[in-house]
Amino acid sequence: MRALPLGRVLLLLVPIACVGLFGRVYYTPDEPREASLVASMAAQSDKALPELDGRPFAEKPPLLYWLGAASTGALGATPAAARLPNLLYLLVTALALGALAGRAAGRAAGFAAAIVAVTSLQLYQVLIWLATDAPLVAGVAVALLGCYTGLTAVGARERALGYLGFNVGLGVAFFAKGFAGWLVPVPGFLLVVVLERRWRELFRVELMLGALLLVLAIGAWVYAVDRMPLGRESLKVMFWYNLVGRALPLDAPPEFAYATGHQNSFGKYLIELPLYLMPWIALALAAVRRGVRGWRASGAVGTAWRLGVGAIVPATLLLSFAATARGVYYGPPALGWALLVGLYVGGAATALDRLDRACWRATGGLIALVAILLGACVALIAFAPALRDPGSVVLGGVALIAAAAAAWLGLTPPIAAAGTMPRYALALALVLTLVVAPLLGQLNAWQDLKALAGRITTSAGARPLIALGADETTVAMLSLYIPPRERGAVLTSNSEQALAAARRALAASRGEARILWLVPGGVRWGRSDWLAFLGYGDQRAWPRPTVVPPAGLGPVRLECVVGRPGGRSFALLASADAAPSGAACR
Repeated sequence: MRALPLGRVLLLLVPIACVGLFGRVYYTPDEPREASLVASMAAQSDKALPELDGRPFAEKPPLLYWLGAASTGALGATPAAARLPNLLYLLVTALALGALAGRAAGRAAGFAAAIVAVTSLQLYQVLIWLATDAPLVAGVAVALLGCYTGLTAVGARERALGYLGFNVGLGVAFFAKGFAGWLVPVPGFLLVVVLERRWRELFRVELMLGALLLVLAIGAWVYAVDRMPLGRESLKVMFWYNLVGRALPLDAPPEFAYATGHQNSFGKYLIELPLYLMPWIALALAAVRRGVRGWRASGAVGTAWRLGVGAIVPATLLLSFAATARGVYYGPPALGWALLVGLYVGGAATALDRLDRACWRATGGLIALVAILLGACVALIAFAPALRDPGSVVLGGVALIAAAAAAWLGLTPPIAAAGTMPRYALALALVLTLVVAPLLGQLNAWQDLKALAGRITTSAGARPLIALGADETTVAMLSLYIPPRERGAVLTSNSEQALAAARRALAASRGEARILWLVPGGVRWGRSDWLAFLGYGDQRAWPRPTVVPPAGLGPVRLECVVGRPGGRSFALLASADAAPSGAACR
């Protein structure tokens, strides 16, 4: 780590990580489902795959759930404990990529790559989110470092350690997200081998031994899954429907027709790239401009540039042709951009021409803009008449001071790349800690599924609930926060079969149970609704969805509508002849 200013990197990134990881409840989408799977894994005797609603969940391999279950088992089933492994993923990502850039182009390059790898928008979101993309990104970063070390090694021992790291990274990436996790490191390695005509690297004993261990580990896990009930079906879901089926339309059962969701269009990732790399997009463009020279360079520096390009281009092309697209899929290729920015910063030194200075000023301007916009959001919420209290006023004031300081640091004209990067990193650290923390505090109140579940059970008078039309978030909320004695059937659609099952369950309860129906579409709040909710303008009741119970339920009455501000709404339905619950609607 001598090529990486370790202390400075940790001083900036650990507070950023702690605010993003430990200052939040579970946020939708995905986090509640992943938390439910972590809880399931902690309670299971068979650890090959987690279960969701009593069935094996085979979309992803279980690394996230193994580590999450270990953490919650030791520290308790809280969001902070479930996300504790994410701190490891984040630091491994930053240090691995920083070490790669530092070895290639010096301490300034290592510092810049580590900072960009965590604070560019897409990677920041991936690394603080409880989802399989976080360990995937960490594994890819380790694989890239191992690949570079093996390719540039000057001795057998260093080469062995490098290629061992490469295979360990591939193993982490696989157990995080399957073979899709190899989409960046493997093409990157092959591109360097082809461009440098180093065919011998493909047959190195050090590489082959690590690959053998990797194959044995994957084979042992596949064997364990195959021995499970529904094991063959789970493997087909994972390696066919969920892997090939996200790239190509397949003749799959409706619940596994992944190609029908998150539709892709060619060029989507390039169009959205400025957003993914915010606020570093201008430096990424400067790196591309300098990269023509770096691409042609000989020696270890040239290898690093070529590896960075190999991490970006093949994966971007393959993702662009896939049937489905989500921003989080671009997390691993974004590491290649972070590497290129680091190499550019390390090579720029004080030789900034007019275009370089324009890119640095644009980057500072974007950081200042982010600080100002987030500061304005904090002011709007912290000082809102309906939410204001002494604590929010104090936190809001601190956030505004931090936003002003970050904007000042961002707008300071650059003198040299090595000296300006720490200023920008400090500015972003202020934004992602002191400015973001009050926003997360308020979002917690609006996103808290535990509180929503409590309101639902109170409104139902602690009667058994029959869930109808439940999506994954609803299933996760029920399993996490509503005791089994208060849960009845969980029906994940509004089909005729589901309505019939709900009707039978309601009749069997002799009017005791209540149907918890996720109202399709909910209701969208407009700007005036949000301003009124915050206390700006005329007070009004929350906009509520129009609830028309499905005809297939038979004679039922609406008892209550429970929801989140501007979010999902649930209707509590009772048999028309059932006695009222007597509980207040909350």
